[in-house]
Amino acid sequence: MSSFKEFMDEAEESPTKALPSSNMSLSAIQTSLTSAVSNLLTPFSVPSDKKQEFSEEVSSLVQDEAFISEFSDRIGLPSEIETEDEFVERGSDVLRKMLYDRFGIKG
Repeated sequence: MSSFKEFMDEAEESPTKALPSSNMSLSAIQTSLTSAVSNLLTPFSVPSDKKQEFSEEVSSLVQDEAFISEFSDRIGLPSEIETEDEFVERGSDVLRKMLYDRFGIKG
């Protein structure tokens, strides 16, 4: 696999199959992400239906083809001197910045 986009394309072909190097499927990760975002919003005085709506919007966004392509382009490939953990950390930072930009969050 040469890009994150290709990884996601392959994962979407079998959404209930466990991802490589993981015991979770894409659909399980999506459910977990929705729940995690909802839990993060718990301390805020926002109606539960709005929290659920926002959680679902975030979960859907990270499956959007254009969003995935942009993310894939931004992170590129791991460098030869970059460890897997460093690549994941860099990817997490890029994803966080993209989500902050998308939802107008100042970080």
